[in-house]
Amino acid sequence: MLKAVWVGAEAFGNVVGASKAAGQQGQQQRAVAGTRPGTLSREEAVAAIRKDYDVNYFISGAGDMSAYAPDCLFADPFAGFNGVGRFQRNVSNLGGLMQNVNLTITSFDEAEQELRTKWKFSATLDLPWKPVLAAAGGTTHVFDQDTGLVVKHIESWDVEPAKVVRALLKPSAKVPGTFWEVLMSAVHDGDVVGMWFAVSSRVVKVALPASAALLVLHLARGEGLGTAEAAAYLAAVGGLGTECWKVVRAFVGGESG
Repeated sequence: MLKAVWVGAEAFGNVVGASKAAGQQGQQQRAVAGTRPGTLSREEAVAAIRKDYDVNYFISGAGDMSAYAPDCLFADPFAGFNGVGRFQRNVSNLGGLMQNVNLTITSFDEAEQELRTKWKFSATLDLPWKPVLAAAGGTTHVFDQDTGLVVKHIESWDVEPAKVVRALLKPSAKVPGTFWEVLMSAVHDGDVVGMWFAVSSRVVKVALPASAALLVLHLARGEGLGTAEAAAYLAAVGGLGTECWKVVRAFVGGESG
């Protein structure tokens, strides 16, 4: 399940990234790769990592990431893959959807062959229902003994990833107002009736003219009612009934108020 979510997120990010200046982004990544040092002292590597954190590298994709081996392993609770370029591309694409980003580093501890950080993060995603992505966790940077470069970048979260994913279905607005906020609030709560109430007006706009056209066609041909046609009629009738119920409910509510 989480693997599928990650694959979908990467694909979605690539689509979003395609609308950006892809050529410029690729040139920047190639330039970084071309200037990547072969070896670093521990002090140099830690200083470079600090600079990357200063520009929110694992959200924005910014930063030189010069302390990392080109084929560094990047892993989190969703998936793992190799390559600094792929990591930068993914976080840059998805980071472009984030607003009101708040990242706090709560610890920065060096060990013999590792650097461990702890962080808290939150952001609003630029989707129609404005969900909030929030998590706390840590990152372990594992150094190669010979080159001094980071060869493993392992993220761990202090919250179940499935809960984070489910939270993305919830609008940030306390009182849903737009179509998407109402729909996704119902999806988050598993409210099937609420989902139908959210989409019924749009179903009517599509199903009603389609039903009318199909009815005329069947009368002209003298054919029986097919499955697709029956579904269109049912959707139109159901949508109209729901819209009428909304009007009655609003009227009764206004009268009682």
